[in-house]
Amino acid sequence: MPRVSKKLAIENRKNIEHATSRLIREKGFAVSVADLMKAAGLTHGGFYKHFQNKDELIDIACQDIFLQSVSKWEFIINGADDEKTALHEIFKAYLSERNLENPGLSCPLSSLSSDVARELNDKPVKQTFHQGVESLLSILTGLNALNLKDQAQMSERAIIQLSLLSGALTLARSVDHALALSILDTVKRHLLEQY
Repeated sequence: MPRVSKKLAIENRKNIEHATSRLIREKGFAVSVADLMKAAGLTHGGFYKHFQNKDELIDIACQDIFLQSVSKWEFIINGADDEKTALHEIFKAYLSERNLENPGLSCPLSSLSSDVARELNDKPVKQTFHQGVESLLSILTGLNALNLKDQAQMSERAIIQLSLLSGALTLARSVDHALALSILDTVKRHLLEQY
């Protein structure tokens, strides 16, 4: 059997990581290694050439997912005229029908929180998720600085906002389409009016 070049091995690993970041958001952590490898266009047998175990891959994928979320938010912020506009655009994007219908491309909070909650505390993904949540909270805290000067108030407001965003999207994905849209629209309207 011919050896895979180093360049192809790196490409294969990236394909596995990207496929995993999408699939775990769609199906949760219970997705099998065979399904992850198939989604990457590879066979199950090559998995252990790239990763020690599935936990390592899930942790790497979660790191990547949070980086994607932070990048999306930074893109929105950079295109906005001011902090309030940026905050409102984040609310609209997060609570959009597009986000509702594409869990494999959305924020990890609404698609992976319940999986992470069931993981043991010593699993690396718990720390990765914690750091990811802190990154998103930090962005929201900074955007709330326009109206608030007290750091504790800014942090509290960011926690409320992030909880409303992720909770609304999670709940919306659990019900029929009409109610889902009602949940998203109601929470979006509340956030836009309050903040």
